[in-house]
Amino acid sequence: MFITPAHAHGLLGGEAGAHDGPLILLMVLVVVVSLLVAESKWRRRKRRLQTHADEAPQPDPNLPDTKQV
Repeated sequence: MFITPAHAHGLLGGEAGAHDGPLILLMVLVVVVSLLVAESKWRRRKRRLQTHADEAPQPDPNLPDTKQV
C-alpha cells in the first residue's frame, strides 16, 4: 500500500483535511468571470465612444478657425 490510512485521513488525525480547494476554485472562477465581464463592458464603451466621435461633424479645413486666442 502506497498511502497509509494516517496519511489518507490527515496526519494530525482530527480533520480529514482543510477542503479549501473547491472554495479557492470558486473564488478564482468568480474573479475570472468578473474580469471578462468588465473587459467586455470596457470594449463596448470604447466602441460606442469611437462611433460617436466618427459620426460627429468634422470642421471644414477651408474655413478660418473661430477660436479666440
